Amino acid sequence: MATGQLSGVLQHLRGAMLLRDGAGLTDGQLLEDYTSRRDEAALAALVRRHGPMVWGVCRRVLSNYHDAEDAFQATFLVLVRRAASIASPELLANWLYGVAHQTALKARATVANRTVRERQVTEMPEPAAVAQDLWNDLRPLLDHEMSRLPDIYRVVIVLCDLEGKTRKEAARHIGLPEGTVASRLARARVLLAKRLTARGFALTGGVLAAVLAQNVASAGVPDSVVSSTISAASFFASGQVAATEVVSGKVAALTEGVLKAMMMSKLKPVVAVVLVLGFIVTGATVLSCRTAAAQSDKPAALASPAPREGKADPSKDDETLKHTLLTLEKARFDRCVRQDADGLGKILTEEWVGFSMNHRYTKADYLESLKRQRVGPDYKIHDVELIRLNEKAAILSYKAAWKVLSTDGDLLANRNRRVCVSWVQRGGGWLVASVQDMVIGEE
Repeated sequence: MATGQLSGVLQHLRGAMLLRDGAGLTDGQLLEDYTSRRDEAALAALVRRHGPMVWGVCRRVLSNYHDAEDAFQATFLVLVRRAASIASPELLANWLYGVAHQTALKARATVANRTVRERQVTEMPEPAAVAQDLWNDLRPLLDHEMSRLPDIYRVVIVLCDLEGKTRKEAARHIGLPEGTVASRLARARVLLAKRLTARGFALTGGVLAAVLAQNVASAGVPDSVVSSTISAASFFASGQVAATEVVSGKVAALTEGVLKAMMMSKLKPVVAVVLVLGFIVTGATVLSCRTAAAQSDKPAALASPAPREGKADPSKDDETLKHTLLTLEKARFDRCVRQDADGLGKILTEEWVGFSMNHRYTKADYLESLKRQRVGPDYKIHDVELIRLNEKAAILSYKAAWKVLSTDGDLLANRNRRVCVSWVQRGGGWLVASVQDMVIGEE
């Protein structure tokens, strides 16, 4: 018994040592450990792993040390609140970068509203820095231009240039061939350098990479900031009243503000789709009214014949369309099961767009994702509803549950979503114009 207990203790200590820096575990595995068991060691490992990158963002945007510390802490409190709804755990670094930048900007806006006296009290002298004119001028603009890059380019810069990973490590991290990562990284650096050149800097992709390597990747987070953030995140996740003693009112307000902003950003695409579809319906209604009015002005002999009796019941037409679109939707899932990108591409419009949690996908992004993950064959679709917009546009809404598998068949995630798919009729057939899904639970 004593030997067994000792073995158990040793295994626990070994696991704790591995989790301290997440050695051997992916971001997805650490997130799963945290969301499924509220494993604080997994959360601490994520803070330590991505802390330097998040700290770098906060320090570049915020000149005040204490303000940067608040933004850093709030970023990981947002992670605690949203961990279960992160659609692509392998892209956590990119997700955290976006949250950190948004949080730091919000903190800076709050700082701008403080009185001069408050600013004088809270400001601290800057730590000694290398006198580097280019970096000092570049730093305030870097993250603004970084945030405007497409995700497929930003993620490789975050991993390689802001977190210091090799291209091989980054490729393994996001499940892409090393050559793909290398080409995207080169392209991303060129794009970012061009954006910064337009702001008055004479930069090439190579020079930019060297500047980032020297000033960003090596940045370290003060141990006190890491420790206080891990403690605050643990209390915040538990919902304990004691959290108010660990999380300052300023950090709590900043966290809630960012969470609300993220929610609004998710709603914007929905509102946009609704407005566009509303315009379609309105336009069709106006056109129908004008056509009817024009026909009423025609001589009786030229007027269209009256509809024949026994015309099909509209409700039955809707049921037929619902069945048709549901069959096509299952075909879409089947193509994702088989990783049939060519077949999937044929049922999507060229301007197809997808919205999933905090991400916006183009058709190219969607088809590219099939190379590294697929849908499990046991997916389920239920509670299907049809919203007919006009004769050539409709929305299919339903609840669905499916597994996300790697190309090797490993389980990446279980998804329970409310899905809304916009269908349009073109060339005599139905195509998918947009897809949006919202998390309703993670198994």
